[in-house]
Amino acid sequence: MEFEGIPFEVIRRRVKYSRVEFKHSGEGLRVIVPRSVNPMKVLEENRKSILKKYHKLKRQIETAEKMPINDWTDDEFNAVISLYIKRYSRQLKVTITGIKFRKMRRRWGSCRSDGIVTFNLCLQLVPEHLIAYIVFHELAHLVVRGHNKKFKALIASEFPNYRQLDKELNLYGLKLLS
Repeated sequence: MEFEGIPFEVIRRRVKYSRVEFKHSGEGLRVIVPRSVNPMKVLEENRKSILKKYHKLKRQIETAEKMPINDWTDDEFNAVISLYIKRYSRQLKVTITGIKFRKMRRRWGSCRSDGIVTFNLCLQLVPEHLIAYIVFHELAHLVVRGHNKKFKALIASEFPNYRQLDKELNLYGLKLLS
């Protein structure tokens, strides 16, 4: 099915409120509705915001496709990760108990409270300044859990341009993560 030329799927769930969300790849919509609600009515009621967001997402995907990809070897990538882990664990006074790498669909990294940090293998394809940012971000979670004001202040102390870095990572996410 399509709405204004945008493919969509309907998901009926036991939810109280309807919602419309874009698939991560930007290739369509999900309309999540209670069983008794007409999905076309939900789409019509949200037409303006859906179209605005859809066109913005399409522009972002076009921009993302033009972004450069790194071609580091595994050894080079591991050396870069190790460099930033050493630097930032000293700076933040945190202890890392393990480092893992795996393919992730939506995240660049994660950090457990026991000091195990996991990084997305796709990080090997992004520029070094974004790797540094992700390493700092994940290690900062050993100091402050969550993404509250204190956490953002800690991030800003090392990366005052963190909002721009987040935007750049989002573009790489559109290109590399799925």
